[in-house]
Amino acid sequence: MVKNERGSTLVVVMLLILVFTVLGLSILSTSIGGAKRTEIREDQVTNDLDAIRALGEAVAYIKKTIDTEFNHPSGNPDMSVSTYHHNIIEAKLIHNPYGYQIENISDQSEYDIKENEDYTRVLKVSSGKYEQIVYITGMPSFLKYAIGSRETLTLNGSTFVEKGNIYANKKLVISNQAKYIYNGVHDVEPTTFPSVNEENEHQLFIEGNDIKYCQNNCYIAEETITSSFHPLPVEQIERAFYPTAPTVSKEEGEYVGVDIEKTFKEKLKAAGFLSTHIDPLPLEMNEIIAEGLNSPAVEVVSSFENLNQSPTIQSYLRLGDDEEEVYIDTNRLVIDDKSKWIVIDGNGIIENVGNDVMEISANILITGDLTIRGDIAFDSTIYVLGNTMINNVDIRGLNKSELILMTKGQLEIARINKFLDEVNSINAYLYTDENAELYAVGSYLRVEGGIFANGNLEINAYRGKAKENGHAIEFGKGLENKPAESRLVIKNDKRLFLNQAQGLPKIDRLEVMTDLMKKE
Repeated sequence: MVKNERGSTLVVVMLLILVFTVLGLSILSTSIGGAKRTEIREDQVTNDLDAIRALGEAVAYIKKTIDTEFNHPSGNPDMSVSTYHHNIIEAKLIHNPYGYQIENISDQSEYDIKENEDYTRVLKVSSGKYEQIVYITGMPSFLKYAIGSRETLTLNGSTFVEKGNIYANKKLVISNQAKYIYNGVHDVEPTTFPSVNEENEHQLFIEGNDIKYCQNNCYIAEETITSSFHPLPVEQIERAFYPTAPTVSKEEGEYVGVDIEKTFKEKLKAAGFLSTHIDPLPLEMNEIIAEGLNSPAVEVVSSFENLNQSPTIQSYLRLGDDEEEVYIDTNRLVIDDKSKWIVIDGNGIIENVGNDVMEISANILITGDLTIRGDIAFDSTIYVLGNTMINNVDIRGLNKSELILMTKGQLEIARINKFLDEVNSINAYLYTDENAELYAVGSYLRVEGGIFANGNLEINAYRGKAKENGHAIEFGKGLENKPAESRLVIKNDKRLFLNQAQGLPKIDRLEVMTDLMKKE
């Protein structure tokens, strides 16, 4: 039988036309959808950029307002807290004429600021889906940084800054070798460069642009091989950090320092050692202490157990001598009124007894040296006129607060390393008028707060494991791309020091500090 195939060509042609038509419509639909999605994405990016820009403008407006209305030379730092709150915070900031969304959240439980007594304020600035916390405070500048130095900041090895900024006023030195001491012998161990957390925004404030870095053969024992350290341009800072480098910036605000001896004398006067009409600054420290012995507001004690917390008592004086160190002889030292002071005339030791955590909720003045050891919870501000040694410690916060320690002499932290895998925590802000050294090569150390030196600050940290093996140390190098394996982690949290305003020095200017920007 002969098949009749006439017309089949037409069917094939029509089928092909249908197929290409469907394909064409699909491509056209995809193109239109893609264009719409691109347009939507562009709108989202534009909205985000507008919101971020508005947020930045609002923060800049807050800074300018505080500078012009409160700070010298154009402002009035002597205005009352009430005038400050109504005329600046409420009238100028919250009800600003530019429509910036600024909210006062100082009374929230996590801050709990006494707005009728304190100039400190916490503001929330919002724009679109973005928000940022802004702190207005009369705190010294050192509280703004995770680590910093007014002279030379030296970072040997693998410090990990989990949160916070770094400050180097005159010079920054970085190497990938950590120095340590074992059995009285100084040695060096190669490791990785320091790093910041890639998930947070970090700034490195370098005022002098003097950066030196070394990649190999940096030290022999305690000696520095100067020929191994080379200048590093600011724009190449990523060569000295791994895996993540901070953003290099210039500090805009004026540095607000601390005069420890002046503040110490002023605190003694406020603690009842001198009459209100006497200027403490020209007096020697022993003259002020002698005046306190005759003051009814000062109680001389031989023990810190069961202190008399009568409203008429403004301070508690414990006398020491050149041969006797004064111990805090109780595992719980709590002063209900934080305007009162513990005064130790001599060298002090704070060390817990037994396995119990020592609790100290008191502000302390020490005329000599201070040693801190053991497991201690602090809600305190401490001033030390001598040197401070912090070793083999676990310092935690008490009552959602922390330790702020300011020492006029040198500060040493974990000078003799213990090669353990236990993490020692220091929940504190530590400041020295002179030089400071920190070692986290054998020990694990986590600092929640900050470390700052008015002199030089040298930090040595290793990334990885370290253990004793006979008469030597066995190092197990950590992963280079995992900075959290560092034996030193520092996290700066600006909220921590808000509870210590009463014990801090009086500052004649307010600082404006910001937390990280967040998206809802």
